[in-house]
Amino acid sequence: MERPIDDQLRALRAVHESLWDPAAELVRIAPGVNPGIDLSGWNLHAVRETALGAIVDLRHGEIARAAAGIRRVLANQYRAEGVPWSGTFKVCAEEDEPRNGHATEWLHYDPNWRQFLGCILAYTLERHEATLPRGLGVEMEAAIARCVRGEPHDRVAAWYTNPNLMHAWLESWVGVRQDDRRQVRAGEIRLERIMERCERLGDVDEYNSPTYDGIDLWAAALWASFPPTAGFAEAGGRLVARIGARLARLFHPGLAAICGPYCRAYGLSLDRYVSLAGQWLALAGADPTRVLPPTLDERTIHVHDLYFLEMFDDLGDVVVPHLRIEDVESPRRHEQRFGDVVAVSYLDAAWAVGAERGRIPKFATDQYVPFAAHDAHDGAVASVGVKLGESTSTIDASLHDERTATLLATGSADSVELLLAFSSAPAVQGRTVHLGDLTLECSATPSRVVTDPEAGVTHVRVRFDVPEVRMTARLAPGRPHRS
Repeated sequence: MERPIDDQLRALRAVHESLWDPAAELVRIAPGVNPGIDLSGWNLHAVRETALGAIVDLRHGEIARAAAGIRRVLANQYRAEGVPWSGTFKVCAEEDEPRNGHATEWLHYDPNWRQFLGCILAYTLERHEATLPRGLGVEMEAAIARCVRGEPHDRVAAWYTNPNLMHAWLESWVGVRQDDRRQVRAGEIRLERIMERCERLGDVDEYNSPTYDGIDLWAAALWASFPPTAGFAEAGGRLVARIGARLARLFHPGLAAICGPYCRAYGLSLDRYVSLAGQWLALAGADPTRVLPPTLDERTIHVHDLYFLEMFDDLGDVVVPHLRIEDVESPRRHEQRFGDVVAVSYLDAAWAVGAERGRIPKFATDQYVPFAAHDAHDGAVASVGVKLGESTSTIDASLHDERTATLLATGSADSVELLLAFSSAPAVQGRTVHLGDLTLECSATPSRVVTDPEAGVTHVRVRFDVPEVRMTARLAPGRPHRS
């Protein structure tokens, strides 16, 4: 029986066919990874997407091509021992090996590729080991073990949700495969710490992220679907239920948006770029053309994450029941506290706004969105997000009611910069910015305003020559409340 998501699965297979390089036996990096930058002349190849592409191939009978891709993935693992990058993988096959024992994390290597590639390869063995050529499964298991054993002790902080979830499963999974009880127990200990923290705080630390909620749901689905121990099955079910219920509550079908604030977000509008949470929502019954870009090809923004869709589809029975897609027919309010950090979200029939205060972001600050609003205006959705610009250390945002928020941005001794992300070009007039029914009014006149239209978003960088700036965000006065 045909499903709405089948169109997106066909689009993924078409993208895979377009990006597969038979000479290199790897997937080319898609133009949509860096929109506006032509990478075609570089002929770069993505290691993670090659591993995910093997799953696409295995599900559709392309065994030889899948095996060839997996072998190339394994050849791109760093095998040197005793160095911080031991066991991780190249992001692209063409990147240089670290030389003379020196490399900078995130610049010369991605440490989390241990967890991503390890889990992808382990899932592949769980589902498809019997169809792989003889001996390849043994090589894959050895590579996964290197992922686990190469991970530096305590590199992954307690608050760093997505690699923690993946690594806990990998530790115990390897322990079971290799009959190593101490390794099994290492994963169980990590699981226990994750669950204690989640229960104490009420949610995962990587709270409300259109990308990383998708990874967290995937990792929890691995716990529940292929549990190394009974504890993983039980905890995985609890995590999926908790994250899924919150995502469903904050998803606004009418606006095709997840209500903010966002701990980490690559974009504001689900139909402008490929997000992992958008894929789960589509599998749960949301209109796929509104929670994913309506056109999916190699130039779609963030299209590389679409490669997860085949695996998500396979694991959907674990996750989808917890993603109830319901119209916002009456107002919803959701509050989450992490100690002094308070995140509040409000949704009504045609409006979704979120604000967070109390956080001092230290990691992925370019993805932190402490204030976000989505509004139905003239038949379209207008969206805005306020982010930290250069020299700005904090933004404390609070909702006064469902239509009004205040923000206090603090910067260096002489300046504050805000990065405003809009779904379309706003009107900037002195201290005031307008988009649709939303008005942002600043306490100071900016000394510089730079507008930068990009694919799918308009960025406005606003600088103030003062150490702090207050901003009031208002829905147009006199607009009738709709519930």
